Amino acid sequence: MSLRFTKHLVPLILVLGLAAASAFARDQHNLTLRHGASINGTTIAAGSYKVTWSAESGDPTVNFVKGKESVATAQAKWVERNTKYDNDQVVYSNDGGGAPKIMELRFAGKSQVLVFEDSAS
Repeated sequence: MSLRFTKHLVPLILVLGLAAASAFARDQHNLTLRHGASINGTTIAAGSYKVTWSAESGDPTVNFVKGKESVATAQAKWVERNTKYDNDQVVYSNDGGGAPKIMELRFAGKSQVLVFEDSAS
């Protein structure tokens, strides 16, 4: 390789690497549950979690991670709303039989929400 070609290739590789890292970072969000809840039959204690999602084929699989441990996993769908949310929100449903169920997650600055499969949209 010529030095001239290398001078142009290195910045391109850096830009592509940063773009890939940026795209990966959007697939997670830190979120605080103010009280215990359940999702997909698993009870999650109140506290701070890293919520990650991946959609390798179709709808995303969402993981609630505490420290380095995944504490719950559930299927979801991205649903477009007509408004961008000002802050993070967790929407619950409580049928009176145990811990409230997490129905959807809303993220500050976004108009798309994660709606969980076992919830009515």
